[in-house]
Order: sequence, then structure tokens, then C-alpha cells
Amino acid sequence: MFISCPLCRTRFKFDENKVNSSGIKLKCSRCAAIFRLAVDRESRAGRLSVLVAHESTEFCAAVQKVLAAEPFDIISCHDGKEALDLVLKLLPDVVLLNVALPTLYGFQICEALRAEPRTESIKIILLAAIYDKTKYKRSPQSLYGADDYIEQHHIPDALAAMIYRLAADAAPVAGGSGETSAVEEDVASAPERITPAEAVRQEDARKVLMAQQSTGISAEVDSLYRAERQLARSIVSDISLYREAELEEAVRTGNIELCLGVEIRDGRAIYESRLPESAALPVDFYAEALNELFSQKRRELGIKDVEVQSGTD
Repeated sequence: MFISCPLCRTRFKFDENKVNSSGIKLKCSRCAAIFRLAVDRESRAGRLSVLVAHESTEFCAAVQKVLAAEPFDIISCHDGKEALDLVLKLLPDVVLLNVALPTLYGFQICEALRAEPRTESIKIILLAAIYDKTKYKRSPQSLYGADDYIEQHHIPDALAAMIYRLAADAAPVAGGSGETSAVEEDVASAPERITPAEAVRQEDARKVLMAQQSTGISAEVDSLYRAERQLARSIVSDISLYREAELEEAVRTGNIELCLGVEIRDGRAIYESRLPESAALPVDFYAEALNELFSQKRRELGIKDVEVQSGTD
């Protein structure tokens, strides 16, 4: 079986038969983190169901290719409300949620699932857009109840290991006696279990994922509007994920400029830099996304709603 260090995410091959019924403590040879590994052999004998919620059909198809070698049943959907309905209906083992889903943000879905007894134990991974990779060099301030998060460019290398870790409930534990080195065989130096054909498929999937941020906007007007609205939601969702404390403070105090002025203007600059030069949009989708986010937060906190300035001054 393959395991992943929960801290540095290095992958290792490990003999599943060495894990007894109470689990085993392992020590990562790379970062020295100590964590516990438990294997439910009945569930391991079956397959894991994974729901992938992302607005892009191409992205979902690429994720399916990346995970094709694993014993996962992949279900895809492209809308926030649809994702919530499917999770409540199917109860998958793991959910990969894009933070910026249409109709419902991923973090709104996450909070709803954690409030429901039937779904509170489902493993949830939030997918961050990170439109400005130089700005966010740290982990999100809040995962809104999710178990972990992943950035899009790490999916080909890290997603499968993350799913296995969450499904096995492998979490860091305090150090103690009786640790066993996790270094049975580093995947980087071990013979790969995937076939050459699978390697080609995964490389194709990697290219699709990397191309997501540079894909040209469709010439069709309706497609243009959908693309720009989703771009705005993605940028705004990063503000919510990585500046959650400042967002709540801005809503409570009403001082949006002091708390989030820089982030809002930076987001505006990113949004406008990605608009086609000839585009004449009937709606300011960035302002629309900001107002939706702040309205949602005000409703959560029981504060009267007002319109947000979107950094156009």
C-alpha cells in the first residue's frame, strides 16, 4: 500500500500486513514527523467513493485521469447546490470541493455538511484557486470544517495520497516509544506500480490541469459571461479562504478598507488583467462576487446588509 506523511506529504510504500488491529506509529524519514496508521481491512478490500465538485468539466476529467490507477469510484458535478444534494444522497467517502463553485461556495457546502449528523464525518478537501501564488505562501486561516486543502497545481502529485490518508484517518500524534520508520521504500526510488500507458495518461492530465489558468475565453458571449463570473468568484473565494479573520473583522466593524482594502484592490487588478481587451461586460462580476460574499457573511453574523465597494477607485 502507499502512505503519505501528513506533514511533508512524502509518499512511501508500506507493507499493510505490518499494521495490527490497533494501528502502528510511523516516523517519516524526511521530516521526522510521527503519525499513526490504521487500516480497516474490510474497507480497504472495497473501493473509495470520491465526489469531485468543480465547475469545469475538463478539470473533473483530468482529475479522473490522475486517479485512474487508484481503487476510487469518481463522481463529478459542476455546481454548488448539485454538489450538496449529491453528498446528502450518496454519502461519499471523500469530497473534493472547489472553493469557488457556482451557486454555493465550497466553504458554504462544507459548513452545511458539518452541521448535518449524517455527513459530519465525511472527509472534505477544499480546492484553492490561488490566483496570486506569490501572495499566499501560508496555509488558509480557516478550512471551514474541512479536513484538508490542496492547491490546483499539487493535484497530480499529492491528491491520491491525501485521499488515502484521510480515508485511513491518519493524523499526526505526539511522539513516544515504539516508532517504526516509514521508510520501507521511497516512492521516488522504488519501481512504479503504474504502467507506461498510465504514466502517459497522467502526464496528459497534468498538462490539462496546468493549462486551466491560461485557457482562452470563448468567443461566444454567453460563455464569456460565465467565464468572467466564475473568474470573479474564484478570486473572491481566495480572499475568504486566506483572509477569513480579516473578512469577519471587516463585516463586524464596517471598515472594509482598513481590513481588506489591499486584498480587494489586488483582486480587482487580477480580474481586470484577465479580461479580453474587447470585452464590454454588462455586469461588474467582481463587485457582484464581493457583495455576495459579504452578504453571506453578514447573514451568518446577523448584521444588516450593505453594498461593498469593489476597489475601483
